[in-house]
Amino acid sequence: MQKVKAFTLIELLIVVAIIAILAAIAVPNFLEAQVRSKVSRCKADMRTLVTAIESYRVDTNLYPPAADYGHPGAHANSQWFHARIPTYLTTPVAYITSVFEDPFVSQDSTFSSSVYPPSVGKRYAYYNWDYYLLETAGGKQPPGQGYTDLWNGGKDWTGEWLLYGYGPDRTAFHGARATFLPYDPTNGTISDGNVIRSQKNQDGIDPHPVTGTFLW
Repeated sequence: MQKVKAFTLIELLIVVAIIAILAAIAVPNFLEAQVRSKVSRCKADMRTLVTAIESYRVDTNLYPPAADYGHPGAHANSQWFHARIPTYLTTPVAYITSVFEDPFVSQDSTFSSSVYPPSVGKRYAYYNWDYYLLETAGGKQPPGQGYTDLWNGGKDWTGEWLLYGYGPDRTAFHGARATFLPYDPTNGTISDGNVIRSQKNQDGIDPHPVTGTFLW
């Protein structure tokens, strides 16, 4: 009688256990590679945006206003808090070919659709500090809005402008009063913090000159 060769149940269970162990090792590494790739994309996008912002400054002698402020068809509230990279960096002069979107933001709008136009929340956040100062203090904000320099000297802190992406934790701010925490991959790939670029700092952000923290 011819012997039939086959795997025993124990051998099959061992093979399944080995595959499960390899998967447990490989899947997190794959996910971390995706996160690292998105962080690299954020930094590359911001390098391109910096070139566009500074080129706009050279041509107009002004840094781009916040969001789509003053642009035909702009949403009435898009110039205020949580502004985004403006579409008019693409037209009529193409300083960038398209308005980049933060890969860590998946929703159509991070804020109320009644206040911000659809999809504006996917863009990288952009602050031009002149638009957060009262007109009487030399800022370009329209009068009568009741705003003051809530940032305790944003220009001294970051320079004329600030860019940031949500980072792997997909959170805009950290803490009750909008702490900008720089993302640090040495704290783990999925860690708190924003991918930040400012006029004064190419990677991260310095402590606030008034509060001594990253707090406004």
